[in-house]
Amino acid sequence: MKSIKFALIVILAFNGLLAVYNWVSKEDATADNYQIEESFNEQPPEEASEGLSLVALTALTKEVRSGQELERRLNEKDSINNLDLNLDEKVDYIFIKEFGDTENKIGYSLTVQPQKDQEQEIAAVTVEKNGDRAEIQVVGNEQVYGENQIFNDWAPVKRDPSEAKSTASGNQPVYNSYFMPRPLFFSPWAFGFYPAYYSFFPIMPMGMYSSRISSYNTAGVNRGTNSYQKTSNKSITNPNQGKTAGKGINRSLRKPTATQKQFQTQNRSKVRSGGFGRSKSGNSLSKNSSTRARSSTTSPDRLRKSRTPGFGSRNSSFNSSRSSSTGGYFGRNQFRSSGYGSRSFGFGGK
Repeated sequence: MKSIKFALIVILAFNGLLAVYNWVSKEDATADNYQIEESFNEQPPEEASEGLSLVALTALTKEVRSGQELERRLNEKDSINNLDLNLDEKVDYIFIKEFGDTENKIGYSLTVQPQKDQEQEIAAVTVEKNGDRAEIQVVGNEQVYGENQIFNDWAPVKRDPSEAKSTASGNQPVYNSYFMPRPLFFSPWAFGFYPAYYSFFPIMPMGMYSSRISSYNTAGVNRGTNSYQKTSNKSITNPNQGKTAGKGINRSLRKPTATQKQFQTQNRSKVRSGGFGRSKSGNSLSKNSSTRARSSTTSPDRLRKSRTPGFGSRNSSFNSSRSSSTGGYFGRNQFRSSGYGSRSFGFGGK
């Protein structure tokens, strides 16, 4: 009897110790996972492709009805734009140039100027009329996103006028259809000269950015070419296709050109030592890179589901505003000058 009691005591003690060990191990693993997740959430984007989600861009194109409206939405505060190609820790301005025609198929070319006289295409959006449907396709630039980063969706050609909310600048026409007679839009702004609604917004950590883009309705966004546009005979030419900036891009690219590689190699020491306007905190970019999930196909649009709501959780608000349809509005206090990294403003004393 004593031996049986002793055996039971030993078994119970062993089970107790095993339970304690498992609990401690689980806590350690949870702490490690939390630390990794917190590191991800607090880190700025490491690659250029992480600064503008193509999935969110597709969803945003469903909300706007012109390139001018798209440019405004991309460069306002709290937009989906978190690009910082030149590593100055400020969000880059995205320029839009329309191409094609305003009757059947129109395109929006997105470019960034990382420094004066240098322009890099980021993505191209095409919208084609299919009855009362607008077929949308977004193609990421190969240097920035790698090959075959294409997404598609559709939207009604016309929207309800009540959906076209705008801010109070009073200078931008708000169209209710993708296709109507009007001049093609091209951005009137340039490196160092920006509209008043744009400011030098600091780049967001990845966790905050993931949370922001999750507010867009991306439920219908699919990967791959738009099936209607693929079989359509209507073709339009993007004037910025393949446009690359040989200088000024310090952020990591998926498929850089030889010139871009050379520039980044020559300036690597400056970037690591905090050059190009980069603060010391930005140098922690590479310290925790091993903790981040890396995928050539999912990296631009990945989310941390355990910390942020998923895509399609709710529709985004429409915060477009106005500037001229024929190339912008150059009125008093309507644009600001940054100079070369300067934060002073000119033209009208602003």
